[in-house]
Amino acid sequence: MNDNVVNALIEVKVTPQKTSGFDNIATEIASFSEVKSLYLMSGGYDLAIFIETPTLKDVGNFVSQKLACLDVLSTATHFILKCYKHDGKSLSEDGGVKRQKVWM
Repeated sequence: MNDNVVNALIEVKVTPQKTSGFDNIATEIASFSEVKSLYLMSGGYDLAIFIETPTLKDVGNFVSQKLACLDVLSTATHFILKCYKHDGKSLSEDGGVKRQKVWM
């Protein structure tokens, strides 16, 4: 994961289409350059979208100008603050979590 970009997980609820289910809207969402991964999910939301943008404002624009123009019922956006493990690899040298000391 790149520390110089904003990574977000956006959960999306959509109405499945009669003839294609979730496939058509998923294909349309997947075509956006910000989208790095897209999954059909069980649970409260239908799709999980992982995006990468240069700024927080770009995440907002993605939701308000791209997703909102589609047949989307609702979204929930989560910002990824820190990554401890990615693709099966720990991101600290010794495999443990490095934390800064907090003094009171």
